[in-house]
Amino acid sequence: MLSAVAVVFSGIACWRPLGGPRLVEHIDSMSQSSLQQFVAGDFRIVRDMKALPEPVVKEFTEKGGSRLTIANPGERFEATDVIWDAGVPRRRLLFAGISGDKSFVLYEQGGIGLFHILELFQLDATSTTPAMWRTFCVPAASLEELRADISQGKCSRPSL
Repeated sequence: MLSAVAVVFSGIACWRPLGGPRLVEHIDSMSQSSLQQFVAGDFRIVRDMKALPEPVVKEFTEKGGSRLTIANPGERFEATDVIWDAGVPRRRLLFAGISGDKSFVLYEQGGIGLFHILELFQLDATSTTPAMWRTFCVPAASLEELRADISQGKCSRPSL
């Protein structure tokens, strides 16, 4: 009995909560046509966060740490506001795209509700925070579906 308690206690002692995400500044507004133009390029689709350019990966890495604050598709994440394991990300990638100096990340974020967010990145060798724009969106399964959702106005800037 005592050894079982020691095993449980030692497991808890090793547990470490995931640090918060970096705070990224975003452009205040982007027109619908600019958003459509951004995603109109020839994007290579990725479903692994580590396949994205380093500045984008850095934006999804815990502040002051090395762990990602977003899970890959199919991986465990906290989808609600009930946190069972603070070491598990609250965001999960749906898919991302890379095209030259542009990148986007479409992900779901848990909380009091499940939200779907699209972040656009303009990559620049001199930029330390490459995030360009963030919008709420509907979940999409492909780039074609995402483009259709954008053209139908299903992605909108959050009012904060």
